[in-house]
Amino acid sequence: MPPKEKVSKARIETTAFEMTREYGFSEVTARKLAQRLGCSTQPIFRAYENMDDLRCDLFYMSTDYLIEQMLSAKSRTPAYMGLALSYIEFARNEKNLFQLIASIDDFGTQTISEFLKSEEGARIQKKICGEAEAGDKKKQELFTMFWMFIHGMAALIAGNRVEFTDREIRAYITKAYEGFIREV
Repeated sequence: MPPKEKVSKARIETTAFEMTREYGFSEVTARKLAQRLGCSTQPIFRAYENMDDLRCDLFYMSTDYLIEQMLSAKSRTPAYMGLALSYIEFARNEKNLFQLIASIDDFGTQTISEFLKSEEGARIQKKICGEAEAGDKKKQELFTMFWMFIHGMAALIAGNRVEFTDREIRAYITKAYEGFIREV
């Protein structure tokens, strides 16, 4: 009799990520995950002490996926529009991952100012602020105001609270950005 195939932590994460995309994390139970993996729950709890630990890893996987999507999005002009639209598209097309990312649970995530010190944060800030003639503090303020607006819009769209056409979304983003830039 051949030995049973071991279920790796990476396979558990990948499968749980796929299930989260399909159904949302609240539907990912150890039993359902084991069923999809074709094993008992033992390998899951060998890899993870509990489902909250898996959820935390899925949060970071989802965040990495979002940032990758945003930074590799097709070039749109102006750059702030491209980032905003890719974030909103993510919220619209990946509602379950967006819900996990946007949850108010504390995953030990960075504040906005800490995020802006990271390589990805600096790249996103540069795209949003462009060549705005402002000091670093003002650029950070512009990023923060714009990001709060975009995140709010994305959350409303993902939650089916509003329905906007692509043209309306672009118009709101432009008005908000132009208003924010005047204030900094």
